[in-house]
Amino acid sequence: MEKSCSRRSFISRSGAAALTSAAALTVLGKTAQARTWEGFVTDFEPHTKPFMNQYYDGIMDIAYGVRDTQIDNIAEAMEEAYRRKRNGGSLYSNHLFGHTPTYALNKDRPGQPWILPVHESRMMRKKEYEALKPNDFVLTFRNNSDGCEKDARSRGVYIAGVTNGYFRFKETPPKGLANMHTAVEDYASIVIDSQVPWDNGLVAPPALDFRVCPSTSTAGFLVYWACTASLANLIGTNGKGSSSEPAKRYLDLVCERHEMIGTDLPKIDHVTEKMADRVLNDKARFLIYGSPQTGSNGRIGNEFVDEATGAAAAEGIRPYRELENPASDLRKEDIVLIGAFSSDNDLEIEVARQARKSGAMTVAFCPFETEGDSPDTRLFREVDFAFNTYSNERNGVIAVPGIEDNISPVTGVTGNTVHWLLTSQWADHMARRGETPYFRWGRCYGGANYLDTIVIPNTKIRGY
Repeated sequence: MEKSCSRRSFISRSGAAALTSAAALTVLGKTAQARTWEGFVTDFEPHTKPFMNQYYDGIMDIAYGVRDTQIDNIAEAMEEAYRRKRNGGSLYSNHLFGHTPTYALNKDRPGQPWILPVHESRMMRKKEYEALKPNDFVLTFRNNSDGCEKDARSRGVYIAGVTNGYFRFKETPPKGLANMHTAVEDYASIVIDSQVPWDNGLVAPPALDFRVCPSTSTAGFLVYWACTASLANLIGTNGKGSSSEPAKRYLDLVCERHEMIGTDLPKIDHVTEKMADRVLNDKARFLIYGSPQTGSNGRIGNEFVDEATGAAAAEGIRPYRELENPASDLRKEDIVLIGAFSSDNDLEIEVARQARKSGAMTVAFCPFETEGDSPDTRLFREVDFAFNTYSNERNGVIAVPGIEDNISPVTGVTGNTVHWLLTSQWADHMARRGETPYFRWGRCYGGANYLDTIVIPNTKIRGY
């Protein structure tokens, strides 16, 4: 099935020479200040489809695309993983191509059965592949450039490769990435297509010559948790249960929750217009907070904070920065965004209260209730504006034999989507006023390092 958004064709960019220079920018008839960022272009038509709709349609293409086209590949890969585990092999997930999975997939994450453990080295490279035994299994989201995956496969290691926007696959154009590596199709035993576009972003601002607002983390989580549901059911039934039904059920639920999120687009538009007003009128700062999590590599951080400030920084907006000390680092002009995967975290509720007390605008994306919480202690009651992530489960959404709690959560997936819907539509309101925000372009893409040397200092001067 062809994806209208996630499989669109875009011009390949091989470096800084492909970026179009512009001294000034006109958006909807309004001339903006002179700019020095070569990522801005002048020859464009104003956009008619809101950025949030572009992002939402792209994510829906991805979610439905994985469900409708990849169940068989997921099931086949997990059946092989089960056979190898039964015969004494070890299973690994090489998922940590960015920062977010460090926390979103860590061992202590509610709903994580740890049957596809993230490799302890954080990224499997040559020495890790050389240590694998012939009966081992790897679910990998990253490609190395030295051929170590091919060597491991030739020794009998089974490698399930997942496409993503950071490493080469069949749709990556020549010179599209700074380091083209080996394509996943050239080394994997089986390929699971996460449906992401080669250049990651889902939003095409008319004033920029690359797409923004990334999709790789969300798509990767869909695949990982669907694989987890499939494998857990095989383990719990001693290989007699279905490998495809739990994966499909997980993806069905993800699609259903995203349909619910779609009903909130008018509210997202309303609130992000207020955010744009605050940025332009009051020079508001964007601060983001999420309760601390321990990552699989021992780091302390938060999956939503990392998504906004570092992970997938590919197409991240520069003004986001972590709110580290609410007691002293808040002012009334600020916009404080709180991302949560439960409704009742004490730290997040306290930050919301402090932010409102300071006069800052407070926005949260979170479940409006979580299994076992108190109706009087919920984050959405403590902020000015809240968006439901429709993920009320304390753990995961899939029940399997042999595991007491449900597994495979949707909280990180839906939270990521709401976060980028808010981000993209705020950028839409800014662009329509002739103030398209600065975006970073992922350093894995040709010309991105050069672009960042211009974007980062200019953002500090301009503020967004």
